[in-house]
Amino acid sequence: MASSLALGCATAPQPITKIVNGRVVETRAVSPEAYEHVTRAHLYEEEERWQEAADELQRALPFDPDAAEVRAELAELFIRLGRTDDAADQITRSLATAPTVPGYLAQAHFAEARRSGGGPIPSLEQAARLALTDEDAEAIETTHLELAEAQVGALDLSAAIETVRRLVHAEPDTQRGRVQLAALSWPLGGLDEAIAAVTSAVDDEPADVEARILLGELQIATNQPAAAKVSFKAAIERADAPLEIADAFAGWLVLRGELAAAQDLADGLTADLPDAESLELAAALERTVKRPARALALAERARKTGASAGRVSLMTGAALAAKEDWSGATKAYLGVAKTDPELFESRLRAAEIEREHGKLDQATARLAEAAATQMDGTRLVDLAIARSQLDEKRGDAALAVRYLDEALATKPDDKPLDDRLADRLILARAAVNERRGDWQPAIAEVDALLAREPRNVEALNFAGFIAADRGQDLPRAIKRLQAAVALSPGAGGVVDSLGWAYFRAGDLTRADTFLEQAGRLEPADPEILSHLGDLYAKRQERDRALATYRLALTLSPSDRVARELGDRIHTLDAKSAAGR
Repeated sequence: MASSLALGCATAPQPITKIVNGRVVETRAVSPEAYEHVTRAHLYEEEERWQEAADELQRALPFDPDAAEVRAELAELFIRLGRTDDAADQITRSLATAPTVPGYLAQAHFAEARRSGGGPIPSLEQAARLALTDEDAEAIETTHLELAEAQVGALDLSAAIETVRRLVHAEPDTQRGRVQLAALSWPLGGLDEAIAAVTSAVDDEPADVEARILLGELQIATNQPAAAKVSFKAAIERADAPLEIADAFAGWLVLRGELAAAQDLADGLTADLPDAESLELAAALERTVKRPARALALAERARKTGASAGRVSLMTGAALAAKEDWSGATKAYLGVAKTDPELFESRLRAAEIEREHGKLDQATARLAEAAATQMDGTRLVDLAIARSQLDEKRGDAALAVRYLDEALATKPDDKPLDDRLADRLILARAAVNERRGDWQPAIAEVDALLAREPRNVEALNFAGFIAADRGQDLPRAIKRLQAAVALSPGAGGVVDSLGWAYFRAGDLTRADTFLEQAGRLEPADPEILSHLGDLYAKRQERDRALATYRLALTLSPSDRVARELGDRIHTLDAKSAAGR
């Protein structure tokens, strides 16, 4: 590669050599005149000053027109800036000069941005092969992980796991590769491979909090609670933000009935806290471990450390809500002044309480107050969803959908909503449609979302679960749910959806595996328990099914789930009475 570049220009830089994995590799240096501009471009990129970075690279190229990797980098910047024609030109010229990993990566990113041709996978495959030939460890990891990610988006998990296995074989010490191997192995049923991969990652990098959390989740799923507790406590000890991890872990302990252990965990984390933000996280942890009085005390401490009046009121209201003092919580939220920056959030929280307690007119008034605040895209979407939920509570699903449609058409600051916010509205609208029985249009609109965002976990889970529940296109539903588990390993609700899809497909062996895992990850979720009850009933374990259904009924199921549980209990009781 370097010699062909040198022939392109009489003054081209001479090849340089480096040693990679004990092998001498020739690469091409950027010319001294271009170097200054390239270096400055990198500094601009670190500051996300994309246009200025692109300008510097364009200044560099006249000094070194055969710099294929610089052209690839410029193409990446043009993609960010939406200059697709310019990006395509630079990619063509880069790859015509020399096939490079950055060139193929830029080509893949261009295909993904344009959603054109065969998508990013062919270019990523080229990049991965070239990285292996060059024996460049960083490039091998980057290309293989991007390729696997694209394959997951294409619902080809078998190809994705083979890609990551090749990565781990080529670079056994790859930390990200081993964690990704574990995530992909889980939904494909390779629990031994998953645990071995992530254990190896933790052994080599004890400070890798993400790997420790994944290991803990796998240990929970495989019925190793003692080992999982060790993993989570080690993750908390090493985390930069331990309170957030502790909150999730404590919640799991509480759901298992281990309240004392959860409170002991909180005791070690909520004593000495430096600022109001930490006190707010600690208050959330205290609410999780069923100590709202301590959460109230932390709100007072936050006030003394300088937290705004609005933030203190939000902390107070949340603590009172945890005590089920609904009137006190509402009063705290409504105590936020109309000039306070937290007014919007306070009125949304008050409206939620009033909605759930049937005070629909009061909830409407709270949302009107929220609507009078300064709006950005996020607030617009939050308000639309809250209004939609309120009208659905009234029984007017058509109006609930209309609010979401109007929000989708709104352009805050004269700009369309960004994809992330639009996705929230689309999913909320699909959920309303599904609940009113229009499940086919609901799946269709989420299909359109997935064509644009193929790795959206919530969309994959929604479309996969609804299709499975209705017995529609079960092979695709299963692939979607496998992808969702790989993208969000450890999420009990998603694991449950995959298990339910297998159940609906009649594959009771795999259904058992994933439904039991979901039950361990979310031991007090009534819908997950209802699915487990169905599994036990299908296996003719009537007493176990009845006990599971009755337990689910005690856990505040939704109206729909409660009705289904009642029907199932009635059916099994009737069969028992008939001696069947």
